[in-house]
Amino acid sequence: MKAQYKYDHMLGDKEKNLISILLNKGKTIEYISNRFGLSKKFIRTNLCNPDRVHSICLGSKKIAYNDDEMQYGELELNYSFNELNNNEIEAYNNYELKTKSNND
Repeated sequence: MKAQYKYDHMLGDKEKNLISILLNKGKTIEYISNRFGLSKKFIRTNLCNPDRVHSICLGSKKIAYNDDEMQYGELELNYSFNELNNNEIEAYNNYELKTKSNND
């Protein structure tokens, strides 16, 4: 069975994330190959790329920005802290901590 097929269709999201974590922690390609049944070449060429982009989802607002689509060109986005969801609040707090530590 091809490694790409096995990775795409037989491994779940938890296993795929675990592979990334193990690579980041320095586990060998041979260890990961034996544990997940993927070829070493597949792991080297597809999973060991440090420039690989990891997508994240912060969620979205539940209400529309405008009631009329003619207003879309006039976006005046004003949010209060209470309107943010938990993921947005966490991202905001992490950003504040990073900028505060960089400015000290």
